[in-house]
Amino acid sequence: MTTSEGVVLIGPGWPFKGGIASHTTYLYRALRTLAPTLFIGFRQQYPRWLYPGDGDRAPADRTLYEADAQRLLSPLSPLSWWRAARAIKQSRPRHIVIPWWHIFWAPMVLVLVGFTRRTSPQAHITFLVHNAAGHEAGRLAWHLSRLVLRRGDAWIVHARSEQEALFDMLGKVPVQCLSHPAYPVAARDRPERGTARLRLSLAERPTLLFFGFVRPYKGLDTLLEALARLDASTPCQLLIAGEIWGNPDHWRAEVSRLGLGNRVRFEQRYIPESAVGDYFAAADLVILPYRSATGSGVVKLAHSHGRPVVVTRTGALPDAVEEGVTGFIVPPEDPAAMAAAIQRYFQGARQPQMEDAVASSAQTDEWLTLARRILSSAGSAK
Repeated sequence: MTTSEGVVLIGPGWPFKGGIASHTTYLYRALRTLAPTLFIGFRQQYPRWLYPGDGDRAPADRTLYEADAQRLLSPLSPLSWWRAARAIKQSRPRHIVIPWWHIFWAPMVLVLVGFTRRTSPQAHITFLVHNAAGHEAGRLAWHLSRLVLRRGDAWIVHARSEQEALFDMLGKVPVQCLSHPAYPVAARDRPERGTARLRLSLAERPTLLFFGFVRPYKGLDTLLEALARLDASTPCQLLIAGEIWGNPDHWRAEVSRLGLGNRVRFEQRYIPESAVGDYFAAADLVILPYRSATGSGVVKLAHSHGRPVVVTRTGALPDAVEEGVTGFIVPPEDPAAMAAAIQRYFQGARQPQMEDAVASSAQTDEWLTLARRILSSAGSAK
C-alpha cells in the first residue's frame, strides 16, 4: 500500500484467541473492501503470566487466517514496535485504526502513536475502544488508559457505558457509539439442533449454553444457582464451552454442591472457529450471567446463529437485546430472576417466534457500516 488514502489497522487477528482478535479480523475484511488497508498484526499477543488459559493461539483452520497481514508486533519487544512504525511510515496512511482494551498495550501504543505523529502527520487516528480501562481496573489503569486514548482524533465504542467512560476521561470528545456487528455465518455452520447435539454427545433435552472464557466477572456461579432453582417442568442441561481461567476444581465442586452433576457438561477448551456452529446450534438459549461488562461479542454471535439470549443488565448487554423478542434482560447476580426468565422462555411456547426474530435481526453488513464510519471520521468515506 502506497496511497495516502489508505488505512493501517493495528491489532490482533486470527490465529489468536478471543473476541478482540475475531472482531479485528472481521473489521479488516470490511475495511479492505473500501480502501487499501495494511493489517499490522501480532506475532505474540500475551506473555504467559498475563494469559492464564491454555495458550493464546487458537487451533483454527489456517484457511481462516489473513495471509496478507504483516505479523510484526510483540508487546515486550521494542524492536518489533520500531519495525511496525517503519511499516506505517512507508504506507503513508490517511487513517490509522487501533483497537484498545487493556493497559498492557499502553507502552507499545504510545510509542507507535508518537512515532506516527512525527512521521505521518496526515494520519487520522481512530481508537476502537472495547474497554476503556479494563474489566477489573483501578485508578492507575484509568490514568494509563487516559494517557493513551487522549492521543486519538476520534473514538468508536460499542457501549453507551464506554462512551460515558470516555467522556469522563477525555471530556466531550467526538465518540461514536455503534452496535457490535453481527457475525457472518455460512449455511454449513448452521446444522440442525438434533445433528449438533449428536455430534457433541448431548442428551436430547432443553439446552442452555455458556460460551467463552470462564472468568470471575462473567458470573457463572449465578447461572449455576439459577439452574438449581429450575423446577421439574424445565429439565434443562447446561453446556459450558470455554477455557476456565483459574482452578476448574472450584467449578466442579460448585456443580456437585448444587446437585447438578447430571445436568452440567464442561467443554473445557477454546472452541475453534470451525466448531463454533455446533455449540450454538445445539443450544436453545444462550446465557450471559455477567456481574459486570462493557459489551460482549457473544450476544451477537448467538444472534448470528439464530439463538435468543438471557443477559444481565450491565454495560452494553441490554442494548443488544429486545426484551421478550430476541432475549430477556435480568438483574446481575440474581439467580431467581434468571431462573424465571429461562422458565418463561421454555414454558411460554416462545421458542420458534423468538428464533425467527433473532434470525431477522442479525445484519452482517454491519461490519461495512462500522468500516464506513471509521473512514468518514476523517472526511473520506466511500
